[in-house]
Amino acid sequence: MPESSGLSRPVRIAQLLRDDILNGALVSGQALVEAQMVERFGVSRNTIREAMHSLAQAGLVTVISNRGSFVRQIGPPEIRELYMIRRLIETGCCERVPPDRWAALQPVFASAFTQARSAARNGDWTQVGTASLLFHRLLVSACGSDQLSQFFDTICAQMRLVFQTVGDQEHLQSPWLAKDIAIFEALLAGQIKAATDLLHDYLTYSEELIFQFVAGQPI
Repeated sequence: MPESSGLSRPVRIAQLLRDDILNGALVSGQALVEAQMVERFGVSRNTIREAMHSLAQAGLVTVISNRGSFVRQIGPPEIRELYMIRRLIETGCCERVPPDRWAALQPVFASAFTQARSAARNGDWTQVGTASLLFHRLLVSACGSDQLSQFFDTICAQMRLVFQTVGDQEHLQSPWLAKDIAIFEALLAGQIKAATDLLHDYLTYSEELIFQFVAGQPI
């Protein structure tokens, strides 16, 4: 495995597996077979174990003694915590970023919206979810903090695992593109309070929708 950006091999492997989770290539409860990862990445078993330990600390993997490593299954208490974290981080970033910064980033956001539209036309609701998560990652990355962006990418990977608990992905993912666009248009117009209000309502509705599926009842 080639070195990348000066990162150690375990850290880089952990990032690649996190991205696999984020993009839906790895699913909740899936076994992460050590021998397969050794072959894929061309590293030692100890390196893989270090990566698994890192992912476990990030809340993305469960390591069970004498059984192996599995993509984490996230329960209702953790879901509530994820939404609390998202509200704090995403609304905080919207309030912090200067209005002219949103205009400079418009092509990047437009690309995410195009990706979501194309996926919806094709009925690829996993990809629609990926595009929506990208929108929220872009909101946070606009703050310009690599450390915050790395943390939030892990939060979004956990959200992907939450999405996977829902069977009806079309019902889950179809509302978000129009709402994402409305939030960004408010930011572009310098209407920060309106944007954060829309974002708060968005996250509240998303949480309620998730719990209608996961817990069988609304919050």
